[in-house]
Amino acid sequence: MATGVNSLLRCSSFVIVLICIIAVCPSKNDGISAACGKRKINLQQLVTHGYTTNPGEFPWHAALFMLSGFQKSYICGGSLVNELSIVTAAHCVVDPSTRQVLSPASLYVQLGKFKLNLYGDSVQEHAVQQVITHTNFQSTTSKFDIAILKLATQVRFTDYVQPICVFPQPQPSSGDGSDEGVVVGWGYTEFDALSDALKATTVPLISYTKCLESNPDLFDRTLYDGMFCAGYTNGTNVCNGDSGGGLYYNRNNVWYLIGIVSFTAARDTDSNLCSTNDYTGFTKVSAFEEFVVKSCGLVVPPQAEATDQLELGHGKKQKYFHASNFNVAEKINWFQAADYCRSLRKHLAEVKSPEDNAKVKEIVRQGGMEIDANGVARNKQYWIGANDLGVNGQFRWQFSGKPVTFTHWRHNEPNDMNNNHNCVAVLGNKQAFWIDTNCKGKRQVLCEYLK
Repeated sequence: MATGVNSLLRCSSFVIVLICIIAVCPSKNDGISAACGKRKINLQQLVTHGYTTNPGEFPWHAALFMLSGFQKSYICGGSLVNELSIVTAAHCVVDPSTRQVLSPASLYVQLGKFKLNLYGDSVQEHAVQQVITHTNFQSTTSKFDIAILKLATQVRFTDYVQPICVFPQPQPSSGDGSDEGVVVGWGYTEFDALSDALKATTVPLISYTKCLESNPDLFDRTLYDGMFCAGYTNGTNVCNGDSGGGLYYNRNNVWYLIGIVSFTAARDTDSNLCSTNDYTGFTKVSAFEEFVVKSCGLVVPPQAEATDQLELGHGKKQKYFHASNFNVAEKINWFQAADYCRSLRKHLAEVKSPEDNAKVKEIVRQGGMEIDANGVARNKQYWIGANDLGVNGQFRWQFSGKPVTFTHWRHNEPNDMNNNHNCVAVLGNKQAFWIDTNCKGKRQVLCEYLK
């Protein structure tokens, strides 16, 4: 853990934050209770900047080693989610030169570890039986940077070894830096060397807009809805060797895995060391629920959908939509639209049913026309919360991370004409058609909220 951040290879670092609600990690383990996300040792409060952890403070954090000849070398971090599964970054287990997945026989996982070069009594070592990387992993852009390691032997839960909660995940309240997560690891320190003791740092979650504006050359090609940004630009961040580790989020005294350290900028063009002046990119765990649940065999408890109505005490919460009314001089991209909704303590609208669509149709009908920059009257177009930023032909709702199942596309939409794709807007007319459009310029926004 360095006071700095690094770029995209096996020992590179980056931080992301997501938030979980409560994940069940079922176990038949005979050791200490394996309720996820709970420490078994009472410890000090977290601090804002990097510090040395205490043994047992993050009992789900794993160390990944690769066997070369007769020597095991540390390569990455990971997170224990149940007695047989570790979540890590795909780039940790893919050879960058051949792009081939590493042989499971060459990999080992150590748990309950505090000193990187010390095999103490609390440490458990497990061989890896299977490596499962996401089929869409792109080493050049770090998209879909997630992998699951299936262990050959079952983990024994102790005071120093416990699973982290994963699903279902709550959402951060905002991207303005008020929400924070914790990232831990043995990555490079400010002295450009691996840390011997497990380090931790608390980092703020950063909005898409702020992240993109901070380094357009880096984030314009890597930013999509399967990742997020977190960290600082003042020298306190993750670095080489922290990759694959988790961004851990505490909600109601339960810890959740919301992000995986993936990438950041290089220090300079001739260096593979981390930059200390850039945010870190994290794989957003909530975007890969199906992949993680299936690969790890997790059991996710049922959860009420935040759709039309929610039970709350003696009454119900109903979903409402809020439409912006920006003037002709204002034009915002899709990420700024999401930030606008969050500033109102709302989120981009998710149109999940014909009933939702009927409400949206009424809003856009009343919204009428707007005059464009050339003085021409046009139907207003409103950003909503669906996108295909993964460019894989599957649209998802940004807030919930769920696939889009209800659609009301305009004829021949979605299409990829003129590279006009990835983000979804509603065309304001009597039909309220959805259009697949470039993410870089609309004037109006539809948010939703419950009350």
